[in-house]
Order: sequence, then C-alpha cells, then structure tokens
Amino acid sequence: MDDPNPSNWRGMFEQGRNHGRSMGRDGMSAPQPPPPERDEPPTDDALDLDLAHYQLWVLQRGRARPAMMLHLRRFEPKSGLWIGWEIAYPHLIAVEYIGDKMLSLDFGTRQLMLQGHGLDELAARLQQGTVLMVQEYCDKVWPTRAAGGVITSITKVGHEG
Repeated sequence: MDDPNPSNWRGMFEQGRNHGRSMGRDGMSAPQPPPPERDEPPTDDALDLDLAHYQLWVLQRGRARPAMMLHLRRFEPKSGLWIGWEIAYPHLIAVEYIGDKMLSLDFGTRQLMLQGHGLDELAARLQQGTVLMVQEYCDKVWPTRAAGGVITSITKVGHEG
C-alpha cells in the first residue's frame, strides 16, 4: 500500500536529516541493523623479514584473497634507507625475461628492471600472482648469502607520465 502522507516522500531520501534511520509506515524511525564488521586487510607477517637471511622473494601463503600490491625494495647503503615501490598487480602488463639473469616488469608508465641469477622461477611466480615482495641483495645487510637465486639490481627505467 502507498504511504497516506505524500508530503513525507523526502524523508526516504534525506539520510542526513534523519541520521541514517529509515522511516516506517507510521512515520516513526525504524531501527537500523548494526553496520557490518569492517573487513580488515590481512596482516602480512611475511613482510617482517629476518634480516639475517636473504630472501629473493616472499610468497603469499594462507591468505584468503590474492595480494593486490607487489612490493619491490632495495637497500641504499649511502643513505642507510630502504627504497621501494608498491605497484598494483592488475597494472602489471608484461613480464619480459632474458634467461634467468634479467627480468623486466612493465606497469605501463613505469618499468622496473631486475638483474641477478635464478630469476626464472620468480617470473613464473609473478605470472601466478603469488609474490608479495621482491628484494635486492645488499652485502651490508646480509653479509653471507645462501645458495640460490639473487637479485643484484632493481632499477626503475623510463619516465613516469
């Protein structure tokens, strides 16, 4: 049935005046259900790295949703600071590689070049979208390097438009 009071039609649309409460048929405010619980992003303990052991990449494990951002970082010995990029996975247009020694990540207006060895598995993991972070090796941070792949250089190339 229609509301007998046609002059109250604005009450339905003006949420600011009735503070988000909906009006019942009798013109009284009806109770609203509580707001849904906020969907907090998962905490990534994997990014809290043990600086005693170098890891070429960090894989996401035990997450309900895939990572939306890829984190790349390198240590700048002159400043003593980490320099990094976080780029949205959906913007990854292409991954180009030369053997297992060079990997190019094309994000449209931004392109990153990774050099090292053992990068072929990293290319496959990036294709699957399971990598949370990639990091460049620095002997000031990790004096001894374990056997396996290593990234010796992460360089941003091109221009940002």
